[in-house]
Formats: sequence, C-alpha cells, structure tokens
Amino acid sequence: MKFDKPWALSEGFMEQHQHYQSLQDQAYNALRSKIIYAELKPGTRLSAIGLEKETGIGRTPIRESFVRLREQELVETRPKSGTYVSRISMERAENACFLREKLERSVLIKCCSAATSEQKHRLEQILAESESLDHRETRRFFDLDNLFHETCFEIAGRHMLWDWMKSVNTHFERYNWLRMVSQDLDWEPIRRQHRRILEAIKKGDTDTASYLAETHLHLMPEEQGPVIALHPDYFELPKDAAI
Repeated sequence: MKFDKPWALSEGFMEQHQHYQSLQDQAYNALRSKIIYAELKPGTRLSAIGLEKETGIGRTPIRESFVRLREQELVETRPKSGTYVSRISMERAENACFLREKLERSVLIKCCSAATSEQKHRLEQILAESESLDHRETRRFFDLDNLFHETCFEIAGRHMLWDWMKSVNTHFERYNWLRMVSQDLDWEPIRRQHRRILEAIKKGDTDTASYLAETHLHLMPEEQGPVIALHPDYFELPKDAAI
C-alpha cells in the first residue's frame, strides 16, 4: 500500500496553513505597530477592505488579526458600526508596569549569573548604538530600549515570557511612546540606568540589579498629567483619576 499521495497532500496543506498564518501575523504586527506608534489614532475606524488594498493581504487574515488586537484591547468592535482603535487605558498601563517590574527583577538577577561574554557584548552593542543616537531618531531609541530588555529576558532563558508579556504590555508601550514624543524627554537618565544594569550584570551584582529593576520601570504621576493634557482624546482614565 502506498501513502505517497496522502502525505504529499498533508505537506501541501501544512505549507498552505503556514503561509496563511504568516499573512495573519504580518497583518497583526503591522496594525499593532501602527497603534503603538500612534500612526493609527484612537477612534480610527479599521476597514478590512481598505487594509487589503493598502497591504495586499487578504481580508480574512486581516479580520482575524482584529481578533488578536481586540483580545489586547487595542481595538474595539461597535455593533453595526465597525472596528475602531481603542483609547489608551491607564489602568492597564499601570498594571502592566507593575507586572513587568516584578518579572524584570527576577530576570536581571538571573542575568548576573547566566550571561556569557558574548551576551554581555550583545548588550554592550545595543547600548552603544542607543548612546550614539540624537533626538531625531526617537523611534530607533524607543526600539533599542525595548531590545535591551528583551535581550535580558533571552539571556535569563525567559524569552517566551517576554513574548507573552508583549500581549499585556501594549497600553504601557503606547503611553511610553506618547511620553517620549510629547515632551522634551531627556534620554540620558534612561541610558545611564541601562549602563548601570549592564555593569551590574558584568559584575554579577544581584543587589544592584534588583534595585535597578524596581526603579527603572515606573509610571511617574508627575509625568502622566502633561502627556494626557496634550492628548486627552488618546486616553481612557479610571473614573476616580485626577489629572
């Protein structure tokens, strides 16, 4: 009995499925990026037909990317109206910040004992590029900031945790991006803290790494007010919030 043909069909099906999944991922990643970087503003209506024309990706994978975005509350569906970019939830941003602080503490402590010379050099390269940027390169600075932390998770053997955290970290990222572009934000404190984190990892200094994890990531109330005042239509605030 020959099974060549059924196996060939199975392989063809798998290739087709992987291609379809890739298209869905492309649509999701493109839309997520546009929302994070405020290229799609809150209240913008998303049209699968329009996005199909813009991206060349079919309507079905685009619609399914809407489902993933809705799970992260980046978009909302209004009955008989359509799908719209959601406002930034400060409650979700604050919860994500709290969670990330706790996870990052364990990650940086692990990095102090696990980081190889090659991995330390990789962090050094990321930091060196960040330090070379000027204020016209805000997006690259923002991306390198995230890459520095992602690399720490990878060194600690927790990259899957980073991938999961990205799904709950979106409102925190959206706020941070607006904070960075809305104010004359001084990048030097961020660079100095990254440098101190790297030095702690190199020395295996877990106490300093733990301390820096708790102080590096936080949403300062005095910074929230001006950002929200500049972009009031971007935010969904807790009912008891005071600006």
